[in-house]
Amino acid sequence: MRFGPLITLAALACTPDDDSGQLTDSADSSLVDSFIGDSDTSGGDSGHTSDTSDTSDTSDTSDTGDIVEPAWGDGPLTVRGQVYFFDMETLGVIDWIRDVEGAEVYVFEAPELRVTLSADDEHHFELPGIPEDTEFTLAVVHPDFHPHLTATLTTADYDIDDITFQSVSHTIATLASALVGADISDETRCQMSTTVTAPDPENVWAPGEPGATVTTDPVVTAEQGPYYFDESVIPAPELTETTTDGGVLIVDAEPGTYLWDAHKDGVVFDQLKMKCVGGWLTNGSPPFGLNVIGGD
Repeated sequence: MRFGPLITLAALACTPDDDSGQLTDSADSSLVDSFIGDSDTSGGDSGHTSDTSDTSDTSDTSDTGDIVEPAWGDGPLTVRGQVYFFDMETLGVIDWIRDVEGAEVYVFEAPELRVTLSADDEHHFELPGIPEDTEFTLAVVHPDFHPHLTATLTTADYDIDDITFQSVSHTIATLASALVGADISDETRCQMSTTVTAPDPENVWAPGEPGATVTTDPVVTAEQGPYYFDESVIPAPELTETTTDGGVLIVDAEPGTYLWDAHKDGVVFDQLKMKCVGGWLTNGSPPFGLNVIGGD
């Protein structure tokens, strides 16, 4: 999804945990504990139920079978990226806001690993100390913008660059809430979105791959989605596959860990994992969306 879908994505974000809109360290920790401790997710019309507790565990096990926690803060890797902030100061006009100060990006599984963003650095971030062979999810929070998560990524033996956020203001969220049937005030439900991208996405503005369908495990109901975005970057319930926008949306889902797959004849896609947390928006933003990785 490119610029336009930010309006709809904003509508799916949650209300901040306190009056300031800023999440505290204790709130971060309790949210992570709650997610990991309650990660069973019920499926949709098929009655499918999937236990996702093991997929949210980023720890390793030793030869004795004991759990070995990732060495957060002591790992050899660094993850880097940029947050794009958007607001609507004039009705109907979305502006890229470049002077935001005080936003924080942190590792959702290890909230102590965080950095404060600066407009002087164009909201680029760098988080060192990430372990190898470990799953991680990034979060962004600011009082004036709705907090949300990235897709869950897995480290290897090298740094990860170019992670992106599309962070939208409360103003956009309020105006956009009528576009979809999500109840953004329900903190027992969560919202997810991504872009099915054409080959070799380079940045947040990557084009979509048309003609693909998306499934998730656990499955969701027809009312929850997936909803595909049309060429005018509006979610269109009548669509049954992606357009050149590539945007896909699932609303009011049960919290848990979801695996996303895209399907198209002659095309191979990477798989995407998302932690869907009650009251939050999780967005697999390019270049880490549902990417084409091969084909005929």
